[in-house]
Amino acid sequence: CEQTIDILNRLPTEVFSDICHDVLFFLQFKIPAIDVETLKERFEENNIHIEDKDLQSILHILKYIYRSAGKLKVHHDSLKKQLLSSLKFTEETSENIAHNWKEYGDVLRSDHSFPMFDVGKLIDMQWKLGVAVSSDDCRNLNSTFVAMTLKVADTSGNLTSHAFEMTIPQFKNLSKQLQEMAKSMEMI
Repeated sequence: CEQTIDILNRLPTEVFSDICHDVLFFLQFKIPAIDVETLKERFEENNIHIEDKDLQSILHILKYIYRSAGKLKVHHDSLKKQLLSSLKFTEETSENIAHNWKEYGDVLRSDHSFPMFDVGKLIDMQWKLGVAVSSDDCRNLNSTFVAMTLKVADTSGNLTSHAFEMTIPQFKNLSKQLQEMAKSMEMI
């Protein structure tokens, strides 16, 4: 934890503020996931080398701070004082966290209830039709298949892609089930 706070204290204000924005927007469900790749690009633009595990630790610490502040309905001045007194945050880092809390933490401070648990969210689904021409076992297959790629944001906001193939009957069954779900949801 101390190593992560040391990294936070050394980040340029603009970069750190962007991370705070992303975390707060994620916690408010305004964005489905924190785009770690974009953050890494931003670090590279500012000549900052950061390990993936350190970036994840930064995100976890900020999520914890902002969630706790939301549950306790902490005022931004109080948050800054608590950060300065209890941890090894610098004045500038504490100010940045508190400022972003003041600007964007309203929803988390309100009595608006959020789900108690979060499950992965489907971000994107792509499919394409293909034809298997041959394999090691058969010289001439000519069988059709559907290749699907699902982009899912897990509970911590990381994006993951899952690719798989289905036969045409399997794809038709999936399509039928999705249509039935859509009809059921229209009735609600």
